[in-house]
Amino acid sequence: MKADTVGSITPAVLVRLAPGEKALAPHGLMLYKEPSIQLHRRTLRSLGVGLGELMALQSQGGSEEEYFLAEFEGPGALTLSRDKGGEARVISIPAGQSLQFGQGHLIAFDSTIRYRPMLLARFLVATSGAQAQYGTLIGDQLTGPGQAVVQGHGNLLQFTLGPGEQMRSSIPSFLGCADTVGLEVRSYWLPNPTGFATRPMTQIHYTGPGQVLLQSGV
Repeated sequence: MKADTVGSITPAVLVRLAPGEKALAPHGLMLYKEPSIQLHRRTLRSLGVGLGELMALQSQGGSEEEYFLAEFEGPGALTLSRDKGGEARVISIPAGQSLQFGQGHLIAFDSTIRYRPMLLARFLVATSGAQAQYGTLIGDQLTGPGQAVVQGHGNLLQFTLGPGEQMRSSIPSFLGCADTVGLEVRSYWLPNPTGFATRPMTQIHYTGPGQVLLQSGV
């Protein structure tokens, strides 16, 4: 597919497909398609996602629509949008390399890309209460070759970590990373300046090598 971002405040993505070429996208993002574009409904099972992975997604509260994707077949053009502000970016994924993005950021990707939903992390949430709470970080893993389009909140910030190099971010700042990056969610209870209680904080720790994508508008 050939994808270009259009607009800046609430960007859309213009996708052009050659005859027989296909692109996939989450349901509900299409704004317009030319009559020559064929629209199909693809199940995750038909894309090679295993039953165990689907059951894991369901156990984490995934909605029914997350088990399906819209498939567009050329020739022709179509536009897609998440109908929100924030930078959208076209990313090329080389053959054999994988990127994993946080849930809700994917707009479209080539049919040559292997797609699978995955649980990126399960972690203890730092709270001020006595009862333990757990959170999950669910994402979409894309394995090249091909192009994908993602959108964040605010600007997208890209970092490249060397082997063993580390950085950290808040959980809302996370947009994606390479599967070569070690990702660990840690919770802390920081001293409160008032001295009466501790302040909870949860962060993602990244360990290279690989790329990390963050979003600024959170």
